[in-house]
Amino acid sequence: MQSSSFSRFCNYLKEKWASPRRIRFWLLALVVLYTLLGFFAVPWAIQYVAVNTAKEDFNRELSIKSVHANPYTLTLEINGLELNDIDKRKLLGWDKLFIDLAWSSIIEGAWVLETIRLDHPVLQEERFASGETRLSRLPEQPAEEPKDDKPATLPALKINSFNLNDGVLRFADNLKAATAKDGTEPQQVSLALQNIDLSVKDFALQKNTNFPVRLNGQLAAGGRLNFDGTMQLLPNTALEGNASINELALKQATPYLQQFAKVQLNSGTLSVKGQINTSKQQPFAYKGSADINTLDIRKTANNETLIGWQSLQAKQLDLNIKDTHVKTGPIKIKGLSGRIIIYEDQTTNFGQLLTQRQEENSTNKNKETSPFTVTIEGVELADGAVHFSDNSLPLPFATKIHALHGEVSTLSSKSDQPANVTLEGEVAQYGLAQVNGAIHAWHPTRQTNVHLRFRNLQVPEYSPYTVDFAGRKIADGTMDLDLDYIIDNKKLDGKNNLVLHDLKLGEKVESSNAMDLPLDLAIALLQDSDGVIDLTLPVSGDVGNPKFDFGEVIQQALGNAITSVVTAPFSFLANLVGADSKELGRIEFLAGRADLLPPQRQRIAKLREALNKRPALALELAGPFSRQFDGPALRQEKAINVLQQRLTKAAEDADTPSLTAESNQELVEAMFTKNYPETDLEAVKASFTEEEQFDALAYRNYLAEKVIAAQPVTEADLRALGNARAQAVNKALVNSDAENPIAADRVRVLKPKDVDSVDGERIAMEIGISAD
Repeated sequence: MQSSSFSRFCNYLKEKWASPRRIRFWLLALVVLYTLLGFFAVPWAIQYVAVNTAKEDFNRELSIKSVHANPYTLTLEINGLELNDIDKRKLLGWDKLFIDLAWSSIIEGAWVLETIRLDHPVLQEERFASGETRLSRLPEQPAEEPKDDKPATLPALKINSFNLNDGVLRFADNLKAATAKDGTEPQQVSLALQNIDLSVKDFALQKNTNFPVRLNGQLAAGGRLNFDGTMQLLPNTALEGNASINELALKQATPYLQQFAKVQLNSGTLSVKGQINTSKQQPFAYKGSADINTLDIRKTANNETLIGWQSLQAKQLDLNIKDTHVKTGPIKIKGLSGRIIIYEDQTTNFGQLLTQRQEENSTNKNKETSPFTVTIEGVELADGAVHFSDNSLPLPFATKIHALHGEVSTLSSKSDQPANVTLEGEVAQYGLAQVNGAIHAWHPTRQTNVHLRFRNLQVPEYSPYTVDFAGRKIADGTMDLDLDYIIDNKKLDGKNNLVLHDLKLGEKVESSNAMDLPLDLAIALLQDSDGVIDLTLPVSGDVGNPKFDFGEVIQQALGNAITSVVTAPFSFLANLVGADSKELGRIEFLAGRADLLPPQRQRIAKLREALNKRPALALELAGPFSRQFDGPALRQEKAINVLQQRLTKAAEDADTPSLTAESNQELVEAMFTKNYPETDLEAVKASFTEEEQFDALAYRNYLAEKVIAAQPVTEADLRALGNARAQAVNKALVNSDAENPIAADRVRVLKPKDVDSVDGERIAMEIGISAD
């Protein structure tokens, strides 16, 4: 029954559909052919043509995981595409490309795509040191130009929706070192824009047609980009819309900045929000706001801070490439931190930043090129801090100004008018700093007139200005400082005025011009009846290589008698008390001992007497020690201590232990065996027996020598001995039972001192002397 039904069905198909004489047959055949071509032939052809074209025309390896097409929905899907460059590095690829062709393309006579979706595309571009890029070298031969002047006819194309999801753009840039010559290995910079989402609606390849575009992405090193606007492709590319950059990490721009300046960006983020416009008539224009936060710029050579701030806000920023100008409203800077240094040769830390390449560019600059003008409608500072130091003086001056606030008037590169500067800040707790003047920001060597005022500086750690007579820092007192710098056509004419009140000197400072004089006497000569020293330092020279001409501060030299006080202080003190000038500054000790012998106690008494005649002096004690000199004595002391412990443990007399006493022989033998476990004690005894006569004393002396030699003497033991010697001298100097004790704070115990060699039977401590 079933066989009969099936036979009737087959006969029906044969008569009605499978007969070539019927139209149904050809329609069925056409449908089958269309299906086979659409589902199988088209994917194969696309993959074959793409791979072979990449190989034959571009000499590149292209691989495609799979291609799927649906002839009934007019969709195409290309999965796992990857194109490698000639060096086998991946150039581009994607996970999935989906294209949906609309049936209306047949009616409208144009390519109409309902949807294009590209998932996780990756493009890896690289610019080589020669300037060539991977994409620019992709075509092996340049495209042929049209033979006539007629523009090329582009196919009509419409895309209703284009979406790019989770894209990645990697860019490697090979930069030559800024000061390098040809042949230097380039520096490679790697940048990556990831999580790229691009959305295009109603795209049309037609003249004067705009279509909406939305783009956002994340920089791998920090920062997010967003754009929402419109784009036009024909007849010229144009882009307009709202753009924003959120917390772009500026550190990734360091290699590009180093092409022009010897600096590095340690930190900083850029945020901008506004409207951009680019077209054939306008290469690029931006109007909006800009913020730069947590900026930290340092000098490359020594990682020295140059400038930075907590926040910088410019609510109005107008950048116009066509008109070659940048205009901003008032810029507010909070938490400014900077360091200004004037070096010994009068150069500054900022003046040394230009690279050799930038200097050459500045020298070879085409004077006919229109300059890029910059106008800043004022700068407002709040809560800033600036470190200032001038190392061009004999005693370098350095200070920190905090709570800095003030204003700078309009800065304009196209005006000869300098900007007025009014700043004020605090120095230490009660100090005041003020800056007033005028500076031409773009040509500071052409016209600059700056007045810096420091008032009531009281903190000792600030290094003040000084003159040739001073070889020490100021430890106490107050200081007023006026710095006047005038630069006119690269000529520097300055005057620095230093006023010191109730001056007390501190530590010494090396100065080639400092006079070797007792400075207390020099101060007494310079101070007026109110205890004020008023000094003026004229400064003049050419900017960049100035030569300073310091006026005479001291008009006559002091005599040899005063000089000798400075060069031989203990000789001077010895003369005050009638002591031996060669011995007063030396305290001697026996090997391994820290006790003071009677002659040394007498010497300390004389020193104590002299110090009471000079209450402004203080002593510095560095206890001496020497491994070669003190080591044997310390080892013997340690060995006796060990023997004493053993005697105590054995309940025997331990008051005067002797390593060679017959009564202690067994204990010493035990100490020897412990230190030399591999040595046969009986064999040692036998070596002291001749002709059946045993030399017991020689045997015990040998054991004692070996036991002493085995005792360890550490660096800590030696330093403890040196410190004990210094403490012994200290105690004798401040002895309250003496007739003339000195104050404890006038004696300073320093770290013990390792003495290289010791002459004679004693080691000497050389006492140091300084102002109290």
